[in-house]
Amino acid sequence: EGYMSLANLPVNDPSKNQYQLWIVDLERDELPVDGGVFDIKERSSTTVIPIRNALQVSKPTVFVITLEQPGGVVKSKQEVVVALAKS
Repeated sequence: EGYMSLANLPVNDPSKNQYQLWIVDLERDELPVDGGVFDIKERSSTTVIPIRNALQVSKPTVFVITLEQPGGVVKSKQEVVVALAKS
């Protein structure tokens, strides 16, 4: 179980797009693991979101947040990367 604290992300309209977390794991293939889809409902200094990875992650090295279609995607083209963090 894990959580991520995010600051100053713009509010999104869930009917148009949603944020999606991706986890890069050196123990896996080159595809990042889906860490869950979430919304920012109000602009605040900090929002805490749960990390909901569907697959096992052993050695996370990078966390990427993208803006995707409602419901998220199975494989991101990472056309709109809004945040990146190294662990």
